[in-house]
Amino acid sequence: MNFGLIADGNRRWAKANNKPIKTGHLNGFLAIRNEIFPYLNEETDFTALTVYGFSTENWKRNPLEIKNLMDLFSEIFDGWVNELIEKKVRFIHAGNKNKIPKKLAQKLKQAEESSRKFTRFTIYLCLDYGSRDELIRTINKLNQQNLTTNNTSNLFTEEKISQNLEVPELDIVFRTGGEQRISNFCLWQAAYAEFFYNSKPLPDIKKADIKKIIQNFKQRDRRVGK
Repeated sequence: MNFGLIADGNRRWAKANNKPIKTGHLNGFLAIRNEIFPYLNEETDFTALTVYGFSTENWKRNPLEIKNLMDLFSEIFDGWVNELIEKKVRFIHAGNKNKIPKKLAQKLKQAEESSRKFTRFTIYLCLDYGSRDELIRTINKLNQQNLTTNNTSNLFTEEKISQNLEVPELDIVFRTGGEQRISNFCLWQAAYAEFFYNSKPLPDIKKADIKKIIQNFKQRDRRVGK
């Protein structure tokens, strides 16, 4: 099963605690590393965590904030990836590769290659990701495959599109920070996901919050249209 996290509230947490925005983003990452991921990896039946870290729309933010955030991703990445490899966790970057700073893009690629053989648990980091953008890129890729093979009769199916998306189907979508919208996150994959919201900003999320979500999730009747 795949746990989708819309990571929100880092900037509001920083403002409320009189801290720099970068500190808010750092503490948001620490909540994922120390609270959310360990609980899912060690105490549940979930096999994947998909984190919405930076959207295609986030490029509209203040350039200095974007630079600080990309620098932060690069700074924390080395140590985090080593931890994931030690725990035999696979890492996959979902999103556009073109705008991400070259140094960070190389680290993302290296992390994917170093963890490719692991299968028990996967972290999908959605960085420069938007669901509409993912769908467009997927359809363009399938179109190109048809052109390359001169196949004009190969119609797209739900199964074929799903198999070629970067992120697999989600079972849970959890948004922190109090907002209750999906914000262009995994629109296709969340078709039958269960949704949960928490007013706490991401830096304040604890294992107990994730445990409560999982307990509630198990009690829901997931009929998937039946």
